[in-house]
Amino acid sequence: MNKTVGLRLAQLLRSVKERDYLEALIAFIAAPTIKGVKPSALMRFAASGKNTMLLWKDYGSVICAKYGLESFELKNGENGVLVLLYKKKLLTHYLSYSKNKPFLECIGYMTDDELEGKLKFLKGRFERLCPHEVGLFLGIPIEDVEGFIANKGSNCLLCRYWKVYGDKKRAQLLFAAYDNARAGMMQLLCGEDNLIPCTKTLVYALQ
Repeated sequence: MNKTVGLRLAQLLRSVKERDYLEALIAFIAAPTIKGVKPSALMRFAASGKNTMLLWKDYGSVICAKYGLESFELKNGENGVLVLLYKKKLLTHYLSYSKNKPFLECIGYMTDDELEGKLKFLKGRFERLCPHEVGLFLGIPIEDVEGFIANKGSNCLLCRYWKVYGDKKRAQLLFAAYDNARAGMMQLLCGEDNLIPCTKTLVYALQ
């Protein structure tokens, strides 16, 4: 994350309360998904501090509807809830890529399942561990997911939103698109008019 944008987010979050706090947090973190350059975002809402877990239960569905997001709770406990925020059409399309299907099949996913079935299976996997395939649900290229597994998280070529083992240029395009989406969302949240246009790099970058 750009440091300037991060500082502006921190300032904004300090100045708002409850629902607006949650909305700003969701809108910023999920901005690449809202803008259509990332299939989903993973967020944890904690019971401690601001108690975003309670805020999520009270306002989450309304905020998601406002930004055209759907949600699925992958893990729920006393201390917090882990939620996948996603665009259904985009996530369904990404998981159906021919490069991703064999990987998911080997783990036990039924590739002819609807998205809801895949999400339920992913939730079951989260009961025992943080499964590697969640990277695919988040739009990380399969080469980087497999590279992370093979190298046990070491020897990456680049590390930002994730560790890159495959195409650096593709990853850099995606990183730039994510940064651009978040910067634009930050301007929107602050009521500024000079919004940064969001570049549509997802289709090219994930081929």
